[in-house]
Amino acid sequence: MDDDLRQWLFDPGDAHRLVLARRPPDASAMTSVVSDVVWHDVVHLLRWSSATTGSTDVDAARWWRLAAACADLLRRLPALCDELGEPWGVTAPVDGADLPATAQVAFTTVRLAGLLRAREPVPLRRLAGEVDVLGAAAISAYARASSWVVPERP
Repeated sequence: MDDDLRQWLFDPGDAHRLVLARRPPDASAMTSVVSDVVWHDVVHLLRWSSATTGSTDVDAARWWRLAAACADLLRRLPALCDELGEPWGVTAPVDGADLPATAQVAFTTVRLAGLLRAREPVPLRRLAGEVDVLGAAAISAYARASSWVVPERP
């Protein structure tokens, strides 16, 4: 992710302008509200995924929080698609599936940031695919960062 976008993400006013820029032109009030809700959540996901801490314990908590936020957005997206009259069905991206978990998080973060800055409309099912991959990568990163060991079975 480039430094310019990182600066925009962590500045409240700039992040708000990014969210408002995703509104479709000549949109109804309901469409604008749905757009704002979805892209506001995407900004939060990007903040969690692009934050750097330097602490293994804090990073593990960050991965968990990122995965939970992805799951929460995915849970709400079918109803939001229904509100917009868009068909539902996650469109899964195929790039980068063989990367290590933390690299997959970074790779998907860049793609998600690209969707945030895209000029053309983004179908929610395409966004859902990226969010799903980001959440799965975050869970994998969390599992790799954990220090617990499965107890031996008798």
